[in-house]
Amino acid sequence: MASLPKLSTVVSWLLYLVPIYLFILDPLMRQIFPGSVSIYSDDADDLLPDDAPSGLNLNDSFICLEDGVPFSCPDAADGYRVHLLSREPLVMYLENFLSDAEADHLVNVSVDKYAPSIVTDGKTERLDSSIRLSDRALLDRDDTVRCLEDRARAFQGWRPHLYIERMWAQRYNASGHYRHHYDWSGSWARGGDRVSTFMVYLGADCTGGGTNFPRLSMPRGKQWCRFLECEGDDAEKKQGITFKPIKGNAIFWENLRPDGSGYPETWHAAYPVTSGTKVGLNIWSWYQPPRRGRKA
Repeated sequence: MASLPKLSTVVSWLLYLVPIYLFILDPLMRQIFPGSVSIYSDDADDLLPDDAPSGLNLNDSFICLEDGVPFSCPDAADGYRVHLLSREPLVMYLENFLSDAEADHLVNVSVDKYAPSIVTDGKTERLDSSIRLSDRALLDRDDTVRCLEDRARAFQGWRPHLYIERMWAQRYNASGHYRHHYDWSGSWARGGDRVSTFMVYLGADCTGGGTNFPRLSMPRGKQWCRFLECEGDDAEKKQGITFKPIKGNAIFWENLRPDGSGYPETWHAAYPVTSGTKVGLNIWSWYQPPRRGRKA
């Protein structure tokens, strides 16, 4: 009778096989056998069964509900330029996504609302300056904010079951930073996930403070050096790509694959501000599929 392999041998096999599955077999199988249900399709009703968690907190404390309140936008609101950086995952750079007047307005209305930023593990919230050192301010839904909500929905094609999260301004003073993290959770525990992110720069009177994506590759073409750190010792030491903070410009990326799993390439960080102040704005889009057999 053949003897069982030693425990050390089994562990060695696992150490070899797990990376092979994660980085070779799994991506290959996704290409050969794509998921039958996409979070972007009309068949998404089947994604959440009746006994799934209760879902997103669909009230105005968390989500920007379309409540019928009228608002007006400046005539040049859609006069931004789009630069495609990556197709998989989809990453685009938006030049002049906000006008100077819009950016200044959001900075001014946030001044008296700031409180220290928190970190969360999905269950508890806490302050931890070793991970995240900044202040954040919840923005009231005035005309400018509602215009941005509308702009974010339009940019993504007015997808069904897509909700814009209430917007927070983020202020980074000297030494302010946010270590590498994902915006997606990889779980339907809250009934949905952050399907996409707009990282908008409202103020960039600073040095340092770039937004780093260590798992994205530097694009070809010197034109990108207008928006990315391309030269100097600091740029050469950093992995991946680092976006410069430029007032009014934004980065857009999709966090989730069509099957709902997260893109590991969206691992990103806010590098420390070395002097001055950077003010950013997060626009997060949440996707919540309807319950099985019930249209939202």
